[in-house]
Formats: sequence, C-alpha cells, structure tokens
Amino acid sequence: MKEQNEYRRYIPVLIKHRIEQLDYNRKDDLYVIIDLIYRKEFHFKADHQNFYQFTQVSQSQFKELVPSSDGLQKALDFLVLHNLLIRNDYYVMHSQAKGYKIASEYMSKTVPVEITDRNINKRIKKQFARFRENKDVSIRFAKSRYLKQFKMDVPKALAAIQQNTVQDLMVFFRMHNMNCTKQDAIELLDCTERVKYLRASILIGSNRNEFLNIIHRSIIHTMRVNAINDGALYFKRNATNGRLDSNLTSLPSYLRKYLISSEPLVYLDIKNSQPFFLYALLLNEPNLDEEELSRFGQLSVDGTLYDHMVKEYQRINGRTRTRDQMKRMTYRILFSKVDSFLPQKTFFGELFPTIMAHINRSNAERHNTLAIALQTSESTCVLDKVMPALNEKGIVPFTIHDGFICKKSEAPALIEVFNSILSDMYGFVPSLHVIDLLDYEEKDEPSFWDDEFDDASEVSYFE
Repeated sequence: MKEQNEYRRYIPVLIKHRIEQLDYNRKDDLYVIIDLIYRKEFHFKADHQNFYQFTQVSQSQFKELVPSSDGLQKALDFLVLHNLLIRNDYYVMHSQAKGYKIASEYMSKTVPVEITDRNINKRIKKQFARFRENKDVSIRFAKSRYLKQFKMDVPKALAAIQQNTVQDLMVFFRMHNMNCTKQDAIELLDCTERVKYLRASILIGSNRNEFLNIIHRSIIHTMRVNAINDGALYFKRNATNGRLDSNLTSLPSYLRKYLISSEPLVYLDIKNSQPFFLYALLLNEPNLDEEELSRFGQLSVDGTLYDHMVKEYQRINGRTRTRDQMKRMTYRILFSKVDSFLPQKTFFGELFPTIMAHINRSNAERHNTLAIALQTSESTCVLDKVMPALNEKGIVPFTIHDGFICKKSEAPALIEVFNSILSDMYGFVPSLHVIDLLDYEEKDEPSFWDDEFDDASEVSYFE
C-alpha cells in the first residue's frame, strides 16, 4: 500500500451537502462517524445487510478514530440533533451496542470526502496496518499473495453497482405500478432536482422501506469496492468456524468478475457444499435411516440435491420453485431456530425425516450449532488441507469459503489436488462447478420481492 497523508471516507451525497451548510468546527469527526456506520459492515456478509435498519456501533469502535469522549459525544449529538443520524439508545452492557442509521431523507449514493485532520489520518493508517498483520501462520503464504495481488477494476465495478441498483429500482417501479423510467431511476440515485418530488413521494409512501433497502444495499456494495481501492484489505480466519474472511468473501458475487489478473480466471466451488459436509458428518451418527442417508448422500455428492427438491416440491405442493430458492430454503432449514420456517422444515422432513430430526436435535440449544460444525469442516478441508497442498505445487488461489478463484491454466492441477485430498479425507469426492469468472454470478441473498422467503430476520449465515 502506498504511503498516504490523507485518506478518504464515504458519506451519502445529501449528508455531505447538508454538513457543508452547517457550522461545526471539526467536520472530519462527523465524516468518519457517518462512514463507520457502513464501513464496519464490509468485514462480513450477512442477510440483515440487505435491509435498511440500525447498525450496532460501540463507543470503542468510534473512539478508534475520535478518541476524545467529549468530542465524540458532541459530534454524535450534533448529527442526531440535525436529523442526519437516527440513534437507537437501547443497549446492553458488554453485549449490544447502541444502533445508528442514516436518516431516511438523506439516504443517497455515497461520495468521497478527504480527511484533512492529521490525527484522524494517523489513526486510519494504523487501522489499515492492523488489518494486514500476519497472524494466520498456517496460511501466511496465501495472505502474502492476497495483499500483493488482490486488485479490482474499480470503475467497472462501480458502474456495475449502479446498473444493478437501477435494475432493482425498475423492478420496484413495476411492482408498485409506478410510471417511471430508467432515467428516473438513475436520477433518483443521483438525487437530482428534477426527481425531488418523486423521491419525496416515495419516502412518505407505504413502500418506502423497499426503496430504502435498495439504496442501503447500493451503499454497502459501493463501500466494499471503495475499501479495496483505498487499500483497506483484510484477511483473517474466523475464530468461530475457521473460515477465511476477506474483502473477497464479503464481495457480492456479481462484482467478483472485476478482479484483475494477468490471464483469465475461473471459479471452482463444491456443488451442494453444505449438504455435502452434512452428509460427511452424518456418517458417524446413529439413529438415522440407512436408506434415507444413502439417498441424501448420493444426491449431495452428485450435486443434485437442490434439483431433486425442486421436483419434490412441485409433486408435494403443486407449486414451482427454482433451484436457487431450494438452496436458500436448505440454508434456512440447516441454520435457523428449531421453531422457525416450519413449513419448509415440514417439506424437508417428508423427504428426509430422520435427517430433519437430527438437524432439530443439533440446533435445539443453539441454532447455529450445525452451521458452525459444517463451516468448520469446510474450512478445515479447504484451508488446512487443500491450500497447503496447492502451495507445494506453486498454486495459490483466492478462496471464497468452499470455492477457489484461480488462473484458467491452473484449474486442472487444482482439481486433481482437490479430488485427491477429499478422497483421502472422506472416501468420496463432491462434484464441482467450474466456470469462467466473467460468466459467474450467483444470487447472494433473497431479494425483498422473493415471496417464498420473506422473513429474513429469522436467519443468519454466520459469515
């Protein structure tokens, strides 16, 4: 990372205009506070990030950049007083911090602001350095390559975010019978004077939260790309499940195609990954029907479980659901509270009754028990077994949990190593997706118009 004296923070354009009009002698404090509300979200990816809601930010996180308690409180109170921030004052000591969100009337595309305060810039630089510390000894070779070579075509990525957001707005318009054009959507993002009354009418309407969710997601995606562009790279193993968390793992899939490489890249990942690792765990469990387990295992190893569920859902319920919907249903069945998503679990239980009973037993006390177990199996396989073996052959791909991004010329050797290690570990090998990165795009989380899965508050992906 090149030496910098000044750093950028990113805030909604409408807030920038408003702060420029206000009298406050330490405006850099205001900028970093607003930026942090979204910046802290780019270190992971979770379902709740699809929705405009409060983000918990602790005093200690704010004070990394604004260390004076009096100065921090003054700045927070100023932002709340002028209705730029909304603060949820409910908190639990050592457990739940106060929540903050941008006031809805100021939700808009983000723009960069230069931080000129020398002390704040020093603290930002210190944060960047901490992100890059080599604490992961077991995969230090991968971290070294990541920090040196992980780059994006930022202009194309930012253009893709705008295009994606405009498409979401067009769907929003159609859903609510609004006679609006693509140009209207673009200008809503730019907050032009021409669409001021259109924007106001949306914000006072019954569908305002859907609109705010779209803008919210656009801000989060933009923050992730800008962080990469600024050199705010992080690379660490999750203490709970052993997974690797990085800028890449939190990046929406439609933006991964903009990674920069000296030759074409391919993406390889395990088909039906979580069911595959579940099957590997279930082989050691008693009280499971052998025929049922064998059938589940065959579908999971072949990578056809979700396709099978599509057919069975149509047969049992008389309704058509897509493969992606079946995948998201499966994640909710595996990773939610026992009393959540009961219709989906009833359906799954008709196909695999003893496996469904085992899932409920596993998650009875803590609903993330099975999630942690499966993701720990995955991270052990990918990071502790496959990656060191690939390194011995001079291949160091980027990883996204159960997947790999590598140069196209390296793919055959990677597959050979992967299959050999998985065969030694389990006695069987899962099926792989292998696709050019430019052609790869997977829907990351349910959208607000997904009528099958509209209760996002009930599930966490623990990423």
